[in-house]
Amino acid sequence: MKRNELRNLLNSLFLVGFLVALILYISIPEDRTAFLAVCAVSMGIKIAEYIVRFFR
Repeated sequence: MKRNELRNLLNSLFLVGFLVALILYISIPEDRTAFLAVCAVSMGIKIAEYIVRFFR
């Protein structure tokens, strides 16, 4: 897989994670655990994309 393809894939996964987190935040206001878990995974994906962009 080429570098740009990998970056695009990671960015797409991050955006999907962001949308899921936003939906969870709005739909389940009494328990934020699922929201925080999805946010943490999404941020991990974004950090991986950052590493691929600058160090590969």
